[in-house]
Amino acid sequence: MGVDPEELIEEVEQEQQNRGELAKEALQWFLDDDHVGEFYPRSECVASISQDLDISTRRANVAVSHTEGDIVDPVQQVSVNGKKYIGVIDYKVFSEEGAYGYVDFDDRKYNRKRVVCAKCVEEAQYDEEVVHATQGEGTSKSDASWQDLLNKITAHYTQEHSEPPETIEPGASLVDGTTISGNTAWHSGNDGSGSGLTADGVSVFASQGDVSGTTEGDLVYISGDGLYVEDGT
Repeated sequence: MGVDPEELIEEVEQEQQNRGELAKEALQWFLDDDHVGEFYPRSECVASISQDLDISTRRANVAVSHTEGDIVDPVQQVSVNGKKYIGVIDYKVFSEEGAYGYVDFDDRKYNRKRVVCAKCVEEAQYDEEVVHATQGEGTSKSDASWQDLLNKITAHYTQEHSEPPETIEPGASLVDGTTISGNTAWHSGNDGSGSGLTADGVSVFASQGDVSGTTEGDLVYISGDGLYVEDGT
């Protein structure tokens, strides 16, 4: 028996919205003061979130999956001896600068500080529109401090945004139509690669000299690996 495509699409959109809302609620569980800085067996997290949100274990597992592996989300998953652990290593809110930061874990690059533009997260409809600065990517040194990374996002603000975000909210997820800070995002998958999560090739800063390590006339570009500086001379 055939299905009306409009009804089917409407059902898909509702499911995407439900996933996004659950992902945001699951993310808040991880960002609770008692949970930041701690890792838990994934099964324990799923069981706890299932109970707290009064949803099935299957739905809780999907919600947890949507909170990790994307650049806008601070939740990390680490596998040790075949066991999966999940949590937030560190999370910081930079209220005055309109940004937030967290420690990203990469099994090849290990722990890396990352600062994300919260205004981009608030406004974005697509993941590639969100700008971030990460240790060891682009012009960011592998030992860059939180302030070094924040300087780059601040420079981005001078060109791209006229006002700060209403609130500092990390993305809830970027998978299959779930949300970035409440906005619908269409994303083909969550492979954790971090590719395409910055505004590729966009000039965000010119002739201001405000970015650490730049001079008057330099241009700062956002690319797939972070912020790049091109010598304006």
